[in-house]
Amino acid sequence: MARIPVSAVPPATGGWGAIGAVAGLAVGWVFHLDGIASWMLLLGFAAAPMWFCEWRALPERSMDVRFDFRDYLVGVALIALLFWGSMQIQGLVGSAKGQGVGLFTLPILAACGLMAICALVRPDLLNPTVPACGQLAISVVKGQRPQSHHMLALLGWVVKAVFLPLMLAWSFTWVVGAANAWYERTDLAAFTVAMTLLYAVDTAFATVGYLSTSERINGQIRSVDKTMLGWVSALACYPPLSVLVLDTWLVYKTAMDWTAWISSGSVLAWIWGAAIIVLTGIYTWSTVAFGPRFSNLTNRGIITSGPYRWGKHPAYVCKNLSWWLIYVPFVSGDTALGALIHCLALLGVNGIYGVRAWTEERHLGNDPDYQAYAEWISRYGWAARAKRLIRGAQPAEPKA
Repeated sequence: MARIPVSAVPPATGGWGAIGAVAGLAVGWVFHLDGIASWMLLLGFAAAPMWFCEWRALPERSMDVRFDFRDYLVGVALIALLFWGSMQIQGLVGSAKGQGVGLFTLPILAACGLMAICALVRPDLLNPTVPACGQLAISVVKGQRPQSHHMLALLGWVVKAVFLPLMLAWSFTWVVGAANAWYERTDLAAFTVAMTLLYAVDTAFATVGYLSTSERINGQIRSVDKTMLGWVSALACYPPLSVLVLDTWLVYKTAMDWTAWISSGSVLAWIWGAAIIVLTGIYTWSTVAFGPRFSNLTNRGIITSGPYRWGKHPAYVCKNLSWWLIYVPFVSGDTALGALIHCLALLGVNGIYGVRAWTEERHLGNDPDYQAYAEWISRYGWAARAKRLIRGAQPAEPKA
């Protein structure tokens, strides 16, 4: 069997990060630290080993900086405006899922202030995308056409401005929730702790990913999806747009979830809960496989390890399947019609993720590494294996 293309992030990188994340949480719980301290330990212990692994594997090269300090300052101002605007929108229309970003408004703007100081004192410490954003803003003011690498830099910061505040807020919330669940003694305590831990690790890795777009660890953004469909399908899954799409038009959550439907402590409850944890575990493993390079709507290197060894979208598949088991939309306390409507709504959500998967493949399809990976999956992925098992056929060899 042909070898799968090498992953941009070695499995060991994400593995060390996951070990660090669990160790950070354990330290916080053993010493009874508060939520903020435990959260910072989780992020720090997860990021440090992954940054070291990526930095050590990067060939030595010089960082050629040729920008005027004005470009840096204008770039920092533009980036600060992007973050402030994104957080304001979240606070106004993002409902409870988006309003948590308000906790990080001052820290993020303070970080932008530090970037401005660096621009004056040590501009070489800043990412080259910062002055590139400044040059774009200056060229627009002058009525000039922005260059392609300037647009790439701006789109990369737009992605971070949209998703980083959310990941910060959500990772903090899940860490606090995991600590609270740890000390609860209920019939579902084991399930709750496992789920909150998995989501805490997932959002922590996503947070680290958005904080790690640096050439010094080879985590720079290589391309950003520029299509309207790609952006809309991704943003529909996050507040504030999800407030309209998922919480208004496609409401699939009924008055009861699986814990109210299945008797607590029964054999079926243990099997059902275990299936949810397995699916969520694969979903989290998919994020861990990215190491410090997780990011929506971007290409930062093709991941072929972990669950991606068997299929191209394990995170989306497992997340959507888990929602069917968690929210049991086919069970309704009202009428059969109500259950049908809830099922159709969840199918609509599944369809949005299907569009996301298709747009991501279309975007990444421009990368030769992804083309080789997609070709490998088409012959040796789980779907191809299942088809061959049914048909009794052998995988076709690639053409010479």
